[in-house]
Amino acid sequence: MPPALVSIAIPVFDTVRFLPATLDSLLAQDHAEWEALLWEDGSTDGSAEIAAAYAARDPRFRLLGDGRNHGIGVGLARALREARGEYVGVVDGDDLLAPDALSTMVAFMQARPQLGMAYSQYVEIDEAGRVLGPGTRFRTPYSPERLLLDFMTYHFRLVRADAYRALGGFDPALDVSTDYDFCLRLSERYPVEHLPRALYAYRIRASSVSQGSRLRQVRTAFEAAQRALHRRGMDATHALSLGVRARHVLRPRPDAAGGPTGVGANDMEAAQCLRLSPPFDPANASPARDWAEQIDERYRVFVDAVRRRGLDARYDCALEIDSWHILQPRAGGG
Repeated sequence: MPPALVSIAIPVFDTVRFLPATLDSLLAQDHAEWEALLWEDGSTDGSAEIAAAYAARDPRFRLLGDGRNHGIGVGLARALREARGEYVGVVDGDDLLAPDALSTMVAFMQARPQLGMAYSQYVEIDEAGRVLGPGTRFRTPYSPERLLLDFMTYHFRLVRADAYRALGGFDPALDVSTDYDFCLRLSERYPVEHLPRALYAYRIRASSVSQGSRLRQVRTAFEAAQRALHRRGMDATHALSLGVRARHVLRPRPDAAGGPTGVGANDMEAAQCLRLSPPFDPANASPARDWAEQIDERYRVFVDAVRRRGLDARYDCALEIDSWHILQPRAGGG
């Protein structure tokens, strides 16, 4: 039997610092039968040129896209329409695959032909590629019911291509939660198993820009779960609600020599700024206003305060958002 071809979709958008390492991790695979579907989504930082250079160097890299920004949901859906492999997967344009990721996952799937999908464990790395520790999502045991509440089928996922197509692929309407929506739909028709090995490195990146993407992710993930509740015929007897918690964070910026310039807890001015610019608190939120708008508004006040105090020379601002789904029986719903 010839080795199975694996199609990997890679969204490319303004990841110039990290994209070469991502693509090199594919070149390092001990399973050589793969194709990388590089969806270039209108980058402005040189990422498109890097993707084109890899495509010119190795025909397994296929450069796709029309030069415009469509968003990740559209990009992944369109990229995987071009897939020719027996299996399909996704690697983000700033993450890494372990050298044996494809061979290990393919062998796992081939030994279990009833599966629609398998997913591995992952580690978290920083911007320099240093391992921060194991990821946490996969620690929740998988079940189709638990997937309504926790997205444990995270990285790295490999899906049978015929199952992907039978389900209609990724739904672009779910935008940044298109993968979660797909996993929910797949769990309703196919068996899924967890491969307990770390085969993927998920990069944690500091951000000092708008957190709109993360807020959209929380909102669209909740929408995906509500759709699943309806498809499963559970919405008459159960209600799904959303829990959200936000944190404002100051992360020390590296100086020219590579060491931290901030002094963390010993920096009284930074501590005062954090104290005087509290994040969104559901207990004190306005019920008449959208929760995402309130989170974003509080965060913008925090960023402005950091800039006024000149702390942005030493720190990057970040907004950390935790969210969770709560499933409860409806009163009188049986």
